[in-house]
Amino acid sequence: MSLATQKSSPYTVIADIYDLVMTDVDYETWSDYIDEIILQHKPKSVELLELACGTGTIAFYLEELDCYNITATDASADMIRIAKRKAARVNSEIKFITMNFLEIKLDKKFDVVYMVFDSLNYLHSNEEILKLHSEVKKVLKPGGIFIYDFTTPRNSRKAIKYLNEERRHLKGKFRYERKSSYDAVNQIHTNKFHIEVMDPESDEPTQVFEEEHQQKIYTFDHIKSLIKKTDFTILQAYDGFELKPAHKKSLRITMVLQ
Repeated sequence: MSLATQKSSPYTVIADIYDLVMTDVDYETWSDYIDEIILQHKPKSVELLELACGTGTIAFYLEELDCYNITATDASADMIRIAKRKAARVNSEIKFITMNFLEIKLDKKFDVVYMVFDSLNYLHSNEEILKLHSEVKKVLKPGGIFIYDFTTPRNSRKAIKYLNEERRHLKGKFRYERKSSYDAVNQIHTNKFHIEVMDPESDEPTQVFEEEHQQKIYTFDHIKSLIKKTDFTILQAYDGFELKPAHKKSLRITMVLQ
C-alpha cells in the first residue's frame, strides 16, 4: 500500500537528516574562512552572533578555536533542536536560540554578526534584505562587522547539474531524493526534497514527506545597490572562499560590512 505524502514546511522534517544532506560540505574550511575574515577586519572580536545557524556545525568549529563567545540562532525550531542535541554531546557553551533574523530580539551586542551558506538568498524581496541589515545594525557594537554570503545566477546554473536527482539512503533511518531546478527569468532556485522515514527492521518507508525550498538568486550589482540604501559600508567583497575581490563571474560572494 502506498503512503500518502505529507507536505512539510522548510527545515522541519529535513532537520533530522540535514547533516546527512550536507555531508559533502567542508564546514571546517568554511569556519576557518570566517575566522580568517574576522582576523583580517576585526581581529579583537570576542562576541559572535550567527544567524541562520542550521544545526550549528559552523558555530561548533569556531568554538573549537577557543577565542569566541558564540550565540547561534535559526528560525527553525527543529534545526535548533538538533543543534542543542549536538551541543549536549560535546559539552558546548554555545547559546542556541530559535529566532527569525528579520526580528532580532537580543539584549546584548556583538563584535561580529555572520550568516553563511547563502541564507540571504532565502529573502525574496529588496525590502526583506534591507530589513535584515536594519535588524543587524541594532545588535552590532560600534565598529562591528556583518559578514554574509550569497550565491549568484552563475552558481545556480552550475549547481543543478549535480544537485538534481541526488539520492541518498541512510539504512534503517531515512531515504531522500532532491530535485533541483533554476528559473533564470525570475531568478528562483528550487530544491524539492522527497523524504521517506524508514522502518529500521524492514527498511521500508513508514512516512513520506515533501519539502520545497526556494531561493532568490541575486547578482553582485544588485546586492551592492541595496547596501547603498543601508547604514553599512562595504569593507570588502570576496570571491568564493578566498581573500580575493569578488567579480561578476563569482559563484559565491562573501560581503564584509561595517
